[in-house]
Amino acid sequence: MIIGLLSMDRSLNAQAATPSADITYEIFVQSFCDTNKDGKGDLKGVISKLDYLQTLGATAIWLMPIHPSPSYHKYDVIDYYAIHPDYGTMADMDHLISEAHKRKMKIILDLVINHTSNQHPWFIASSAPDSNEFRNYYVWKDFETVKDEINKKTTTFDSDNITQWHESKTQKDRYYGFFSGRMPDLNFDYPPVREAIYKIGKFWLDKGVDGFRMDAAKHIYPDDRLEDTRKFWVEFTSKMRKINPKVKIIGEVWSDPKTVSSLFTGLPSMFNFELTKMIPDGIKSQDAMKFITPYREMDSIYKASGVPYEDATLLSNHDMNRIRTTLEGDINASKLAAAILLTLPGSPYLYYGEEIGMLGMKPDNYIREPFLWSKTSLEDTTWLKPKYSVPPAVTPLDEQLTDPKSIYTFYQTWLKYRSTHSALSNGSIEFVFPEFPNILAFVRGNKSERIMVIHNLADKAVEIKMMDPYTILAPGPSQLDEHRLLMPRYGSTLLKIGK
Repeated sequence: MIIGLLSMDRSLNAQAATPSADITYEIFVQSFCDTNKDGKGDLKGVISKLDYLQTLGATAIWLMPIHPSPSYHKYDVIDYYAIHPDYGTMADMDHLISEAHKRKMKIILDLVINHTSNQHPWFIASSAPDSNEFRNYYVWKDFETVKDEINKKTTTFDSDNITQWHESKTQKDRYYGFFSGRMPDLNFDYPPVREAIYKIGKFWLDKGVDGFRMDAAKHIYPDDRLEDTRKFWVEFTSKMRKINPKVKIIGEVWSDPKTVSSLFTGLPSMFNFELTKMIPDGIKSQDAMKFITPYREMDSIYKASGVPYEDATLLSNHDMNRIRTTLEGDINASKLAAAILLTLPGSPYLYYGEEIGMLGMKPDNYIREPFLWSKTSLEDTTWLKPKYSVPPAVTPLDEQLTDPKSIYTFYQTWLKYRSTHSALSNGSIEFVFPEFPNILAFVRGNKSERIMVIHNLADKAVEIKMMDPYTILAPGPSQLDEHRLLMPRYGSTLLKIGK
């Protein structure tokens, strides 16, 4: 196999994405670290692990919802201005923000505004028999009107849409809840609702939070009102930037690249869920084009929007089977997935426990299992009996810290490569097309450096012949001579091109 700088894809040279050096670590607080021995994680636990996260290489933390909520996942909020008592107090939150900032780490808050809990005071007032100022905070309609509207839009009765309209114990009308009757959608056509949301955002930014992960960002309005959704996000982002010009706003939009790119004017960063399919597809097929072809198509669509954006890249999150499970439990394949993620353009997001090889598959609670600090650690949460992330299938962190071959050490090492080489965080990308299909190779470059990245997608070693002089920057391959590399199974490396 021969790799040289002559066989490159020049179509991806210009980067439309806004560069970012942040590495963001997603935390489900309930499963992370327990300091008061009630079996549930808490904010003090997050504070106690800030040094660990900093040593790992994280520069920002995304906290899944921390507000009072009747559900374990807390995506149905009762009070946007408070902390769930299981997690601690507002003083604990203030302390967390302060301690994170001392370490130059950002705090990203999960903000759920598409809907509230049906136990939120707004909804309780809205569903009262008598009309009041909160009646229009939610979407209420007579059931016959709902059926007529749906029938006008479809040739047949759409039972799925009907199930999104829920009965009330106190009203003859039904209310709209896209996800569940426990999660009634807010009515963003009503100006007081929008103003209430901006007030919530201001409250948290004034406290020192650095940004928001916006839950269900596509569903502010129904799908046939996507332009109205875009206009809302333009307004929201504008309001938040007046409070903090550097605010980070990341949208959750599960959709095709064209729909995602149409929202860039309002949401300057969105999660790249397409990437969560491309990376494991490339590894499992051992075919680089299974990654390159969809990546180029997606990248072309994004750039065609003509709007600067920050690509929020990831392998998995709290709504998806964990990446190691997707890769059939193979630790080496999981390391390769991490190396690919950390050498691509964008701002990487790591799901808690990925760095220790946690496993998990749906239903959702089993992809949110307790973090394993040690076999005997009193810090481990016990709110859920884990099904997948248990020893010996998953090695606790304390045993991995001193193991040079552990997946934790691998993550820490490659995170350091990314922070050390600016080309990996803000450089362009040019794919190299080698002789054999199981090598994913590309060059990352900016004004200061050019680095060739090579990933062996094959489950066997591959010998590569280099046309150009090179220097190995990252361990992994064996240098046979000045023009030959032996890439191990699922191996990755960084090369400096030239002498």
